[in-house]
Amino acid sequence: MANIQKENLEILLNKQRSVKITIGVSGGMILLVFFFTFAMLVDKAPAAFFIAETIISILIFVSFFTLNKLSFAWIKKTKGKKPEFQDIIPKLKQSDVDAKLDKVFERITS
Repeated sequence: MANIQKENLEILLNKQRSVKITIGVSGGMILLVFFFTFAMLVDKAPAAFFIAETIISILIFVSFFTLNKLSFAWIKKTKGKKPEFQDIIPKLKQSDVDAKLDKVFERITS
């Protein structure tokens, strides 16, 4: 039974890592596009586009500091109802994604 839980824990942590990377890369790409379109928006577009781009840029920048929280919330939402993960998810912390699998497994089972 412990192996099955460790495998399920590994699945959850790997999925959380991939979600974290996906959010970070997507945000970075959006900021890169915004960087190259900034001058065009200032010169030719209405002020509303510039304001929207600025607000979105700030939100994306702040999201970089909350990637663990965002990816953990996504995992809870998508995997929380599956029976194989229901006993593991309540014991996990947001910061477990950065820890080693064995340490997380040891903390959860003790």
